[in-house]
Amino acid sequence: MIPSITRYASTRDLLASAQQQARHRPGHPRVRIVAAWRPVAELPQPGTDELDALAADLDADLLRLRPERERRPGRERDVWHCTLRAHPDSPPLTDARWAEAARRVLAATGIAPGGDAPSCRWIALRVDSHEVRIIAPLARPDGRPPPPERDLSRAMAVCQLLDVESRRLAAAALPGPGTRPVRSTPAPTQMPACAPPARRSR
Repeated sequence: MIPSITRYASTRDLLASAQQQARHRPGHPRVRIVAAWRPVAELPQPGTDELDALAADLDADLLRLRPERERRPGRERDVWHCTLRAHPDSPPLTDARWAEAARRVLAATGIAPGGDAPSCRWIALRVDSHEVRIIAPLARPDGRPPPPERDLSRAMAVCQLLDVESRRLAAAALPGPGTRPVRSTPAPTQMPACAPPARRSR
């Protein structure tokens, strides 16, 4: 798994970009939220008609703490964006595994430490079978800025650990050396006794 981190000025543009790129991929996968800062069922899904509502929900703390942002659109690159890509030849990960990967990356970078610590609002979007995108406006509800220093190196360390864990899980699922599947041996069929030869009459 390889992370890629960039900064953007618009949460909505990132959501729309994920939708557009999914349409150009084989099979036209449906973009869906696999994890978020609050229960996924409470969030609008990233459909075309819901992008504005989802972006406004994500940006709520950002706009409350930085109202001048609306007067200078596009000048503040304070939306954190991390793409996690698995190797294309690796087995597809489940939504639960992708959600775990996103939470661990966010905790390692300090954007969403977990527990009761203040965290930024964020979502993890599954774009296809081997890619997830994390979007997090960089604003905590208590007003303190998140510590994004060395975020790429920390995310890479988490991804390397996840790869090691995935290989161990795959190895544990394989049969041990020298073991072969046991075949059931059918019970021997009882052969009928041969009849004695008939005697000729003299």
